[in-house]
Amino acid sequence: MKKDDLIALYFEGKLDAIQTARFEDLLQNDPDFQARFTFEKQVKQAIISTKKEALQTKLKGLEQPKPQSRYYILAIAASLIVALGLFALLKPTAETSNQELFAQYYQPYANIIEPASRGNEVQNDRSLAFRLYDSEDFKSASPLFENLYNKTQEPYYLFYQGICELDLGNNQDAISLLQSHKNYSDKLSTQTDWYLALAYLKVDKLKNAKSLLQNIIAQKSFKYRDAEAILEKLK
Repeated sequence: MKKDDLIALYFEGKLDAIQTARFEDLLQNDPDFQARFTFEKQVKQAIISTKKEALQTKLKGLEQPKPQSRYYILAIAASLIVALGLFALLKPTAETSNQELFAQYYQPYANIIEPASRGNEVQNDRSLAFRLYDSEDFKSASPLFENLYNKTQEPYYLFYQGICELDLGNNQDAISLLQSHKNYSDKLSTQTDWYLALAYLKVDKLKNAKSLLQNIIAQKSFKYRDAEAILEKLK
């Protein structure tokens, strides 16, 4: 997939888990991709700003005294209804609930342990667990990850089981699993902070969420740009 297509899907909110992982990698490691993304973001912000200014100009014009015919009054009322509707769409999302913020930024993390390839058969519990995870059957995948961790003590099973429970809405279980994974140091350690912050956000533990988000930003680790955006909305 072309880089411009990834950026377009990001702004449409249509990136899947694999595309999200590639997007984050490019955003952190590809200066050209970073420049394209920043440009597109600035363009969209400029469009929103222009619409706001046009709306303000329209409202000021409506305040000027004009002949009070019946049709004129009806036109004013219709214009105000449209203007109020546009304002609701354009106003900042500061009043967005924590659960809505979670839904906006949450996506299951990509399976980087045992990605499925066409023609591969399920040969063991590990293959089955990740195959179920890839198909978003988190309810079936979660107990398999639990059994695999108990057998092998591989920490990444805690991480993926935590994602399963978070997606299923078992927030406290997800928090416990992700906290347990933080006791280990592996290639998923920085991702754990992001998902744990989202879990805290979902259960309204804002102090915990903000602390993790600030740490992500300070280290410029996984999803640090999204962490900045969430903190801005939480002000």
